[in-house]
Amino acid sequence: FSLIFNGVDTQVFQCYLDHLAENVPAKPSKRYILILDNASWHKSKSLNWHHFEPHFLPPYSPDFNPIERLWLRLKSDFFSDFISPSLDVLNERLCAALCHFMRSSQTVASQCAFRK
Repeated sequence: FSLIFNGVDTQVFQCYLDHLAENVPAKPSKRYILILDNASWHKSKSLNWHHFEPHFLPPYSPDFNPIERLWLRLKSDFFSDFISPSLDVLNERLCAALCHFMRSSQTVASQCAFRK
């Protein structure tokens, strides 16, 4: 699930959580855990987490954050030779890249898997 905003703060993150809760409804037999970095907007006391449990990574731990590996793949596959003439074109390219990964669960799993 993803949304595109021009910036991020607690209000934007709450909007994301609200939409996520609508798109990923609670099921009584499941736990929903969000792994988060320590951005200030992730730690606001005013956040409504809905049915999600926040779990925070240690400070400065990109090696533990699987999304970092996915962002590297996204940049390499979709943006290495791309110069956008406008914000709209950039957003279209980003949406296409995100949709590609959302349809490719095996690619995402292989990029984000932890190896022992």
